[in-house]
Amino acid sequence: MSPEDFAAHLAEARASGTMAPVDLDLIVDPGEAERVLAAAGTAYGGRAVGYKIGCTSPLACQIVGAPGPFFAPMVDRDLFQDGAILPWKPQYRGVECEFAFRMARAYPAPGDKVEMEGLRRAVASCHLALEMVGRRTQGEGLPRYPGLVADFGAHCAFVLGPEIRGWADRDLAGVRVTGLLDGEATNEGSGAAVMGGPLNALLWLAEALVERGRRLEEGDYVSTGTTLGVVKAQKGTTVRSVFEDIGEVSLVFAAA
Repeated sequence: MSPEDFAAHLAEARASGTMAPVDLDLIVDPGEAERVLAAAGTAYGGRAVGYKIGCTSPLACQIVGAPGPFFAPMVDRDLFQDGAILPWKPQYRGVECEFAFRMARAYPAPGDKVEMEGLRRAVASCHLALEMVGRRTQGEGLPRYPGLVADFGAHCAFVLGPEIRGWADRDLAGVRVTGLLDGEATNEGSGAAVMGGPLNALLWLAEALVERGRRLEEGDYVSTGTTLGVVKAQKGTTVRSVFEDIGEVSLVFAAA
């Protein structure tokens, strides 16, 4: 099956909420996975709103067999606000509780070196966020790397939560995070799980984009990776994430 055929099947499955008749294990080259991802994104459509970063912790890498982080685009048709009710899709496998940044300007500017202080100045805001992860092919859990990169980087949807006031003066790595399913705590973690701190993940993405002749653009949202693993997604439930001394963000999966 050609990369274009893979992409067409994955895009159709994502749009319809069904499963694609493809075997992601046949994709063994990371470069091919990125080419399928790009083609699938074009076929799926939507206005680009930023990126998700995956595998920003050793545990996440171990689960899917990835050697390190990867990224995938996010689009407006799958962007929701805090407290949103999402139609249930069998593609969903779980919810990740994350920090997300919004860019104030394109970064890096021509001639700029990618470095932490310049990146900080290019950030407009930091938010609490949730990412729905899943798969468009049959199987339990998430696909294995690199196939999951082709499958939209396991990204399904993004919930933008409250802005963190004074985020630049906070120790985001030290923030404790709790995931709850219908009010019952299921997972605990912290910002340190995200490459030692969420800004480190954003810096990694800036460098990865430059390597590919691209950059972060003004207005981009970047979801930086899970702080605590995955809260299992279930039809008719509420997932809430509490960020200690900051606030919370939630979503509801519709019962039908």
